[in-house]
Amino acid sequence: EEAGETHRSRGGTAEGVKAGNDSRVALEWHHQRPRQAREVAALGHNPTRTNVRAATRTMAKRESEAGGTAKGVKKAKKAPAKAPENVVTDPIERQPIHSGDRTFKVAYWNMGGIRSSLKKRPEIYETLLKAADSPEVIFLAEHKLQPDDVPGVEKELFALWPGYRAIWNCSARKGYSGVVALIKEDVLGPLKPASIKNKTVEVSTPESHLDTYEIKSVHRGLGIPPVQSEYNTEGRVLTLNLAKPDMYVVVSYVPNSGAGLKRIDYRINEWEKDMRGYLTELAKEKPVAYVGDMNVAHLDLDIWNAGAKHLEKNAGTTTIERNAFGQMLSECDYVDGFRHFHPEAAGHFTFWSVRSRNKPSNRGLRLDYTLVSRSMVDGSAGAQLADAYILGEVCASFGDHCAVGMTVKY
Repeated sequence: EEAGETHRSRGGTAEGVKAGNDSRVALEWHHQRPRQAREVAALGHNPTRTNVRAATRTMAKRESEAGGTAKGVKKAKKAPAKAPENVVTDPIERQPIHSGDRTFKVAYWNMGGIRSSLKKRPEIYETLLKAADSPEVIFLAEHKLQPDDVPGVEKELFALWPGYRAIWNCSARKGYSGVVALIKEDVLGPLKPASIKNKTVEVSTPESHLDTYEIKSVHRGLGIPPVQSEYNTEGRVLTLNLAKPDMYVVVSYVPNSGAGLKRIDYRINEWEKDMRGYLTELAKEKPVAYVGDMNVAHLDLDIWNAGAKHLEKNAGTTTIERNAFGQMLSECDYVDGFRHFHPEAAGHFTFWSVRSRNKPSNRGLRLDYTLVSRSMVDGSAGAQLADAYILGEVCASFGDHCAVGMTVKY
């Protein structure tokens, strides 16, 4: 109305039209962009669209420098995200093994679902076998099979790994957890027909190889006999009792503390406590090698972003879990095999988040270990640790873990 009155008072001339338009624009921008309109008025300019837009740009620049954003101004496009910097891997070498040494080799891989890996990437199994130098024992974890699934999977697996026999431990829960020991036929003779649910497996070594190897028994579960606990329904542990070399080999897929650390009390107060007791009892008889996915990054060297505040909220990197791992090493008198040979090596991990695409930049954690009794590194036991290694580029192209391994001389 005010603009129309101005237009009429000037007799409808071009000057009057312009004045009316200016007044109309002033009203429009007063309601739509009041801050910009006040900026124009403060500068003594007419409230034309050009002036209001110029004021908008001026305010945007000023408020951007101050950390704010002018209303009605589009935010500047973010620069493309930089590719994450790679975490450097210190160069290391495997320990030399002489041709005349009598050795026993063990490898471990958490493959995160054996049927999927066999279907999608069967060549990885052949690569692992070669990289680990055809070990006497290969442990696979988180196979997620039920007993009825085993025969069909064994057929596929033995086609890739001829000359091995398998002893399985399956979870009662479908599609969850589970470990299996693949043992060379030179070490493990034909198995007697028995339920896969039997806790103790009757085993023997072929007579033709008794001068080199001897296996006495294999046990499913934590404890002999297994303790009555939830984790022993989850197929997490196998124990090999060997006489040649004279040692126990325990494989474990340690319970994860879970999202929101909902299982951390169960893990620390039950699992860790019972496992320490079990390993201590075994060591009273002879040396022990303890291998597997321990679901904890022990040292700062084992964490790509050590010191980050969020680590206390993430399973596997909390202080309480890392301290529990250190307590186990101390109480059981164990040595971390990899750190024994490479105490200061940085950038060597066994786990990389697939979801975060961390493998290309090597942003990982070391969660998988080969641990041995101290007597296996100080010369006091007949079996001595000759090498402990991480196969960082083997298997990590499928899933989130790579394989680890060790060699024992005896």
